[in-house]
Amino acid sequence: MSTAFPFTFPRRIALSTGLRLIEWARRPDASATASVTAHHRRALEVERLALEEALIDHRQRHVDRYLSEVRQVL
Repeated sequence: MSTAFPFTFPRRIALSTGLRLIEWARRPDASATASVTAHHRRALEVERLALEEALIDHRQRHVDRYLSEVRQVL
């Protein structure tokens, strides 16, 4: 005995369409996970650039300080 037997033809279509809609609604949202991953990637890139800029600034400050002290001796 088929499970679709008690349903008339329009009800079977409605049931199968409803089940397909439920499957579609429960699908994993790939675009959301991709956008979150891209956001994390951009945040890490910005953080890396900020650390690199801070390191360059720190080095330049030390060079300026060293040169200001050495020039006085020379």
